Amino acid sequence: MSDKLETYEVVYIIRPNLDEEGVDKAVNAVEEFMKNQGCEIESTDKKGRKRLAYEVKKMRDGYYVHTIFKAPSQAIAPIKRMMSLSEDIIRNLVVHLPKLALLASPPAQI
Repeated sequence: MSDKLETYEVVYIIRPNLDEEGVDKAVNAVEEFMKNQGCEIESTDKKGRKRLAYEVKKMRDGYYVHTIFKAPSQAIAPIKRMMSLSEDIIRNLVVHLPKLALLASPPAQI
């Protein structure tokens, strides 16, 4: 196993029936789990409540959160599993960012 930290980004959607405090608790829980896995969080951007393109788990809206972080490769599977098992997160996507993407323009607005 390598201890080299690679850059990743994750976008996850939190269920819409949580209040602002509940959303903050869910985001903090994800960040705390990531830190326990040896990750360094570079930025977290709460995009707010948005309408979903299609129904997910019988929900039409959700709170979008975008996080960029550095992590060892062995930490990604536990992070994905934690988010998949969380009752507060209805969808997530973790993507490895190649070095060229980091040099490109800032991320587009969701």
